[in-house]
Amino acid sequence: MRQLCLFSLILTGLLTGPYSSRAQVSGDPNQTQSGVLIRPSLFGLSANSGIVSQQPWPEDSFGSLRLLGAGTAWSDMNPGPGKYDFDILTGFLQGAKDHGQTILLVFEQTPKWASSRPNDTSCTGPAGSCDPPNDLNADGTGSNQHWKDFVTAVVNLSVSFGPGHIRHYELWNEPYHEWYWTGTYAQLIRMAADAYTIIKSIDPTAKVASPSFAWEIKTGVDWMGGYFDAGGGQYADQIDVHGYVFNRNAATGWPENVAKYATDFHNSLRQYGQQGKPVWNSEANWGKDIPGRRYFDDPDLQAAWLARMYLMLPSYGVNYFYWFSWNDPGVAPLWEPDPNDPSQPGTLLKPGVAYQQVYNWMVGATLTQACTPQGTVWSCVFQRSGGYVAEAIWDASLSCDHGQCKTENHTVNAMFKQYRKLNGDTAKIVGNTVPVGAKPIWLENQ
Repeated sequence: MRQLCLFSLILTGLLTGPYSSRAQVSGDPNQTQSGVLIRPSLFGLSANSGIVSQQPWPEDSFGSLRLLGAGTAWSDMNPGPGKYDFDILTGFLQGAKDHGQTILLVFEQTPKWASSRPNDTSCTGPAGSCDPPNDLNADGTGSNQHWKDFVTAVVNLSVSFGPGHIRHYELWNEPYHEWYWTGTYAQLIRMAADAYTIIKSIDPTAKVASPSFAWEIKTGVDWMGGYFDAGGGQYADQIDVHGYVFNRNAATGWPENVAKYATDFHNSLRQYGQQGKPVWNSEANWGKDIPGRRYFDDPDLQAAWLARMYLMLPSYGVNYFYWFSWNDPGVAPLWEPDPNDPSQPGTLLKPGVAYQQVYNWMVGATLTQACTPQGTVWSCVFQRSGGYVAEAIWDASLSCDHGQCKTENHTVNAMFKQYRKLNGDTAKIVGNTVPVGAKPIWLENQ
């Protein structure tokens, strides 16, 4: 058995000492003097239109819903000049309003009628959807009226829903990939500038995010640098990143890679004068099931992966994370519908159960010691009022196979009385030892 140190525990069992600088981001409302307050906004979900057409609203707790590939692209909602189809978006807005949540809308996909290359079939999406509008020149000049009319219509619809409306707008999905965007920096920055002006004039409380970048792809980081050098940062209240933690040409990466990717990403933002803006991980998961690549298919490892990702991110300056996805088959789903009746509750999968447990663990607590390793064992410390102290702990070297997860016994501080598991069970700590494995457990002093 290995003895685990709880960093700066003093004799009373409370934590003192400076909070890890890696988790400090000036300007982020989650940052407090004692650490990072975990809010519901850390827990976001992406979902498809099933939840407004026939499926129930997600049963897991979450703060915000991200709309991408959900029937809410520009090309979906603006089928012709002056024509709008907001039925699906209206369903999402009503659902968010009814459940006390907000929306992040991702702008993407130029409509064919407005595209400068309407027959371009290289796009992921309808023909011409990755090309700039036909009323916008390469140098950013032009009326850009197609885009301005669409953004105005969307924001006007949004504010009519009051508290449940779109709180955040992301300016284009992964434009560093030519199958999503073939235009120039000047064109996308002009679109960002016009959208920023329109959104702020109609809804001053809304936030405008940068286009989504990527911290694990060199071309994505390089593209981001060019965008900021060209002046794009002035139209971003926050920086959105698709924070996957694996090399796209290799096997699945582990959440602990956040320590490197997020640190490097913050350094890049500082280089381009964007430090201090909140960083949102607006898309990530353990990876799609793509032939020829090795991704997780073990439900226990999926649960472990999700929990470790949510635990890691706030330690490294990322306090907002949208899981991709709640209900997309083959895209790391947390839930699957009843095959006989999609309107029924369906099945909450093991990672979906873990999502709710980690939400319960973290939300309302303050992260006071960042997630760091001792060998292969990672741990981080949280506090609540009334002297409550918790420690999340896991072993990144151990695995699971067909329902069996390896663990090793570890001695923990005598202050801890019980621990919680990702399946919702609670166990008493006997003899100051706990079984530590790939799936995090949550030690509690009360």
